[in-house]
This record gives sequence, C-alpha cells and structure tokens, in this order.
Amino acid sequence: MTALQPPSALQQVRAAIRANALPGVLLWCGLAVLLLAYATAPAFQQGLARWGDVKEAWGLAFAFVSYVVFAVLVPEGLSVALGRQTWTRKTTRDVLYAGLVFGSIGLTVDVLYGVQVHLFGEQSDALTLVKKMLFDQFVYSPVSNFVIVALFAWREGGFTRKTLRHLFSADFLAHQYLPVLIAMWCVWIPGVMVIYFMPTELQFPVASLILVFWILIFKFVRKG
Repeated sequence: MTALQPPSALQQVRAAIRANALPGVLLWCGLAVLLLAYATAPAFQQGLARWGDVKEAWGLAFAFVSYVVFAVLVPEGLSVALGRQTWTRKTTRDVLYAGLVFGSIGLTVDVLYGVQVHLFGEQSDALTLVKKMLFDQFVYSPVSNFVIVALFAWREGGFTRKTLRHLFSADFLAHQYLPVLIAMWCVWIPGVMVIYFMPTELQFPVASLILVFWILIFKFVRKG
C-alpha cells in the first residue's frame, strides 16, 4: 500500500485560502459596517475618540492590555459563555501564554503606527494608504506572524532545542508559516486600509475592534 504523502506547500496555501473565504467575507462586511457607523453615527465617533484619548494617555501599557483583552480574553470568554469549551487549568495556562504573546504584539503594532506616520505622514489619500498597507502587510506582518506562529509551535513542542531548530526549517516555513501568511493577506489587506483611513489617534482602537472581530470569526466560523 502506498503511504499517504503529506500535502504540499501549495496545497496547504490553497486549503488556507478556501478555509478563510467565508471568514474573510464576513470580516469585509464587518469593515463596511464599521465605516458606515463611523461616517453616520456621531455617538460611535465620540466613543472611538474617547477610546483614542485613553490610548494617548496610557501609551504602550494601553496597547499591551488592549491586545490581551481583544485577542485573548474576549474570544476565550465568549467560547466559555457559549458552551464551546470549559475553563480549566489548561485554559488558564493557555490564556496567560497567549496574553503574553499578543500583548507583546500589541506593543509592536503601536510602534508600527508611529513609524508609519514618520515615514508616510498622516494623510488619508489613496497613495498614502497604499504605502502604509504595503509596509504593514509585506514588511511588518511577515515578521510578526512568524513570531506568533513560531512561539506557539515552540510551546507545543515543549520549548525544546529540537523544536526551536525546526522553526527555521524549510518544512516549517512551507507547511506551517506560509499558509498562515497567505490566509492573513487574503483577509487583512482590506482591514489595514480601513485602519489607515482613520485619524492617527483612532487607528489603534479600530485595529483592536477588527482584531477581535477576526478572531471571533476564526473561532466560531472557520473552526465551526
């Protein structure tokens, strides 16, 4: 009997695109609703503005806590509340580790937005938006997503040296990292265009909303 061959990198990329098609469409619809609310609802604008004021006052600490809340605590809490999982000691350990990872990513995102302003300015014209999107998605995001995927894979492997070496192998890059990167590009390019369309002080709050929306879709639709 012929042994089953593992899927190729291209097959995994195609599978990732198919798996993210519905979540991506839902996210794009959510982005349209967010833009509509920002354009037509003064209360929504005021709420974002107050959120932005708190962000400016607390700086990097706010960035860290926001990503812990929106990337980890809200999705996990809803999973428990809706009966999709039970909260165990393992859940606590997972949440603490994920909180450390995503909180740190939140710090880098906040720094990224400041760097983008320095490099490209605060305008929201089409050329500036495209420049910021390209820098975000093809310079920053490949690095940050590798860090995220690698840190979780290293933990799953028991933080061993063997696992650490594997993180930089062609097999890991082709079969675990690349599909994540392709899936991220498929759904996040419109998202970052919306983020950079917003005034600078509102970009991080809007990014946090999009982040939690994406993770919730990923948990309840793609894995549903």
